[in-house]
Amino acid sequence: LAHHPLFQVMLTLNNTGHDATGMLASIPGLSSTLNHTGIGITKFDLSFAFNEATTEDDEPDGLTLTVEFSTDLFDRETAASLLQRLTHLLTAFTTDPEQSLAQVELLVPAERHQLLEEWNGRPVENPPMNVVALFEEQAAATPDAVALTHASQSLTYTELNARANQLARHLAGLGVGPEQFVAVDIPRGLDLVTTLLAIVKTGAAYVPIDPDYPAERIAHILGDADTALHLTSLDGLELDRYTNGNLTDADRTTPLTPRHPAYMIYTSGSTGRPKGVIIEHHALSTYLTRARATYPATGSTLLHSPLAFDLTVTALWTPLISGGTIHLTDLAADAPQPTFLKITPSHLPLLDALPETVSPTQTLIIGGEQLLPHALTEWRTRHPQVTVINDYGPTEATVSTSDYHLLPGQEPSDGPVPIGRPFPNARLYVLDASLRPVPVGVLGELYIAGPQLARGYHQRPGLTAQRFTADPHGTPGTRMYRTGDLARWHTDGHLEYAGRTDHQIKLRGHRIEPAEIETTLTTHPSVAQTAVILREDQPGDQRLVAYTVTTTPVTDDDLRTHLSANLPDYMVPSAFVTLDTLPLTPNGKLDRNALPAPDYSNRTTG
Repeated sequence: LAHHPLFQVMLTLNNTGHDATGMLASIPGLSSTLNHTGIGITKFDLSFAFNEATTEDDEPDGLTLTVEFSTDLFDRETAASLLQRLTHLLTAFTTDPEQSLAQVELLVPAERHQLLEEWNGRPVENPPMNVVALFEEQAAATPDAVALTHASQSLTYTELNARANQLARHLAGLGVGPEQFVAVDIPRGLDLVTTLLAIVKTGAAYVPIDPDYPAERIAHILGDADTALHLTSLDGLELDRYTNGNLTDADRTTPLTPRHPAYMIYTSGSTGRPKGVIIEHHALSTYLTRARATYPATGSTLLHSPLAFDLTVTALWTPLISGGTIHLTDLAADAPQPTFLKITPSHLPLLDALPETVSPTQTLIIGGEQLLPHALTEWRTRHPQVTVINDYGPTEATVSTSDYHLLPGQEPSDGPVPIGRPFPNARLYVLDASLRPVPVGVLGELYIAGPQLARGYHQRPGLTAQRFTADPHGTPGTRMYRTGDLARWHTDGHLEYAGRTDHQIKLRGHRIEPAEIETTLTTHPSVAQTAVILREDQPGDQRLVAYTVTTTPVTDDDLRTHLSANLPDYMVPSAFVTLDTLPLTPNGKLDRNALPAPDYSNRTTG
């Protein structure tokens, strides 16, 4: 063990009785003096020793407190802060003994100001914008630059803008406009980006659907989104009969404002059904303005992931408002070399195996999962000149709201790579259960506030109210989003991601609610109970595993087929384990630690 097996913190009260001169209680025929000696080591992680003092008249004279700490775990500043907080706590209770523990504020005013103001994103004036205006300004500035490539095809900014305008006029003629949703599951190619651009030009929002999704999941999204159109191809559309000039509000069903939705992405839902997250133009424009200023987006990137995954928002829109080039291609040996690339940590082994020409020349952005140093070691050794950015943010906060930069030649320290500091205008809080800021180094739940927040969940007012709540630390009337992520502040003002408060999973950048898989499994007639967890039986090898209690025999292939008909591939477990009963804790809850490791032999990797 890396810690004492019984307890790690010891508190003692020395009240054996001695006078102010240090003499112990008198013993006939014996005199003694109390001497304190240090042994140079501590027996526990933390030891607090209170000593009761008395006056010469043997009257109480207060308590003195000494703390010993393991220097392998704590620095002197942290140990001192513990003493300061304890003193603050005791002072608060002696001042008002009737108050409850939950009422006591542990932070002193200077600390509170540091956490809520100094370490949060600096205010920046961004004029209200929509992504249409950002793109059209760029198309006018770099008309002949190559905007898109796919296989042997390409489009300049002028060509892309003209084609998107023609399609937008066609869609507007069908009544498509602001506050409407258009589903898109066109295969990757020039028509896909043209279609997304045309949709936002009408003022409507696009709903990206992975063409590889099961039919049942696509049907649910289409029904839940109440889409005005479902576009699967542009074949057969006679767009040349439309003018190719930029649309104005006169061409739209209603004027386009920054508060209209730009896109809606569906994420895994704990109720067993995916939920739509609505991102408005002002939130997207706020993110893209920062991305354009941070990434070398005037160069090129690879749009390699499905658009239903919000990691691709960066690769899709940042180049298009910067004059850069998007290569629509997989991470493959023949992919053009980009200047910047965004991936998840799970992509790193693939990048390690590919030729050097696939890796970016200037900036590698990593997001979607916790980044551990060992995952980056091999790639970083071969590309010391590239800036690596560890990116953090949920879909509900428009891609990302904080990041940490490893500059050329800089190596990560031990432990998880930090998620950095909040973006300009973004506010990140690490709060306790009473929504109060926790001190530096203390775990709390991470909340996000600022202009990048989503409107909410489509047709889910109850869930929206639960996750998007009033911000008690911001301007009256503003909101904050409860992420469900655990985090802590470092003493240098950077944030560290430390897991989840619930059982939600991040796998290869995808956010997965195990409850959605469990709900789908229990619709199989042979499955009575189930539990789904993420296991890492080998370091770095994370896999979904499903445990089932069945009423009749069923094969793994049957269960896999059943899930594949309803869920995307990334939500289908790698292994299935049949149990007589699910293990329970003494209080009747699922004992996840008692679930056995599966036998992965002869099983499909996932």
